[in-house]
Formats: sequence, C-alpha cells, structure tokens
Amino acid sequence: MMRRTISTGAEIMDIDSKTGEIFVVGSDRTDYELIKQTKIQAYKLLSPNDFVSINGVWEAKRDALIKILSSLPISYSWKITDKQLSDKYAQVLGTLRIEAGDIVRQADSMGICEFSELKGNGGLHFMNARAETRALKRAIETLFGSVINYYVIHVLEKHH
Repeated sequence: MMRRTISTGAEIMDIDSKTGEIFVVGSDRTDYELIKQTKIQAYKLLSPNDFVSINGVWEAKRDALIKILSSLPISYSWKITDKQLSDKYAQVLGTLRIEAGDIVRQADSMGICEFSELKGNGGLHFMNARAETRALKRAIETLFGSVINYYVIHVLEKHH
C-alpha cells in the first residue's frame, strides 16, 4: 500500500495513493492511530457472508453494517431529522454521529421507499421502516465506506 503523510502543522493528512482514501486528523498522532485501529477492527468483523453481489456490484448487507456499529468500541447516535410519509412513499432524512474518544464524525443521509416496492405486503409502517433502514445504511456506508471498499477489493474481488 502506497501511503503519503502530509503534516501542515495544525493537521495531519494521510493519503493512500492506491485507494485515494484520505485521513484528516488533528495534530495529535494518537487521533490518527485511533481512527486507524477502529477501521482495522471493523475490517476484522466482516465476512464474505456480509455482502451480496447485485448486478455485479458488491453491497454490504444491513446486518454487516449493524455489526460494525454494535461491535466497535465507539459511541453512536442516530437521529431522524425529517420524515415524509404519504400513501405513495416514505422519505427519511437522518444523521448518524459516531464518537471514538475525542474524535467525532457524522453523516447525513436519506432513505426512500415507494409503496409499490412492497408488492401488496405491508403498509405504511413497513414502508416507513424500510426508508429508515435505508437512510441508516447509507450513513454507515458513508462513515465506514473506506473499510467496506477495502474489504471488497482485497477479499471479495480476489476470490470471485
């Protein structure tokens, strides 16, 4: 892995030349190591059964993403910031906030489910629940996307 570290006095940027992943942390190297160790732990939690190939694209299953949140030594909060519900669709906007020590990251996300997706099975509750799940899944993918992408490239694509 080709890595380049740039220090600008107030912050450290670590850039992975192969994946393009950028870490930006405070000048405290301990923060950088905490982020790195959290990502390594998340990687170790994953298994090939946590992914499904849909039209040639590897997608993390919901259970894999929940496993990342619930098994890591982090604190998190999920807050629904806006919700729209009609007889045709449910739309949920939410914010996922993750804390690891003094480091705080958050991601806003949106999930939508159309009533027609339910194919007659379920009503507004199921449509709303699916929209909420999609929003949370997208937020987790945003915050842990580099781990998921690394796993896909170095494990799944090498074995398939």
